[in-house]
Amino acid sequence: MLVAMLRAHALALIVLFYAGIAPAAAGPQAREMRSCALGDIETRSVPDPTSGRSYDIQVSLPSDYDADTSKHRPVLYLADGGRAMPRLPCLVKALYSQGSLEQEPIIVGLSYGEGENLEASRKRDYTPVPLKPGDTAYGGAQAYQRYLGQTVIPYVESHYRVDPGRRLYWGHSYGGLLGAHILLTQPDLFGTYLLGSASFWFADHVIWRIEDDYAKANSDLRANVLLYVGGDEISRYDPSRGGYTKDMVGDMEAFEARLKRRGFPGLTIRSLVVSGKNHRNTIPAGFTWAITSALGGENSN
Repeated sequence: MLVAMLRAHALALIVLFYAGIAPAAAGPQAREMRSCALGDIETRSVPDPTSGRSYDIQVSLPSDYDADTSKHRPVLYLADGGRAMPRLPCLVKALYSQGSLEQEPIIVGLSYGEGENLEASRKRDYTPVPLKPGDTAYGGAQAYQRYLGQTVIPYVESHYRVDPGRRLYWGHSYGGLLGAHILLTQPDLFGTYLLGSASFWFADHVIWRIEDDYAKANSDLRANVLLYVGGDEISRYDPSRGGYTKDMVGDMEAFEARLKRRGFPGLTIRSLVVSGKNHRNTIPAGFTWAITSALGGENSN
């Protein structure tokens, strides 16, 4: 059923992702869609009081948010919000309108540091350790995680009608690494983790040590974890780099196997290798599988 679902949606979702346009759903079950254009996404300044850095959040609301004030919604936080908005909110709205999601979540895009180069911002905020003593370009994940937990999430939950028990996190590449770090150091910050093509290779696979430390200190890990990676993300010689690429498929499988071996009773973990996709173009199909697995509706299979 999964293969059939991905085939049915693949072309439309790829067009949607790269064009940033949500297709209208057909048939009597179609739900009304709220605009996902950038002009209809709320931008709020939420600075970090500890570091003094300025960050924005971008908020996309469900289609019936204003009409039904009694509902408290799931909330999906997107790392790399500067890249993911408005494409992923458009994708979510399309999936909800066609019945593939049971509920349409509030979506919060997490920006890069204001005035900073996006790569510099994400390398610092999304990685768990510096690469060498005194290095400040990497290793700020713990500080950024503290900012999310103590500043961003309280702000969102005080300004929007969200269900605190249904927080979801999505991250890709370094964003997936950040999600894995949160999962293994403060797992209750989110209930569901959608981790795509995560950079588990970073700093000689330091995430393995972080996982070991968690397992030694804890007998359970209460979380729903959904992992995906492109089937082409394997180790191969790349002449343009003059070396071999990372084995992202093997790393994802190793991460999943490590957690399964622990036998944590509260952990649910699944994965998908998206055949024929690479690090960039795996996002539409991988994200679609992950979000429909997490919030699936009547037409999700």
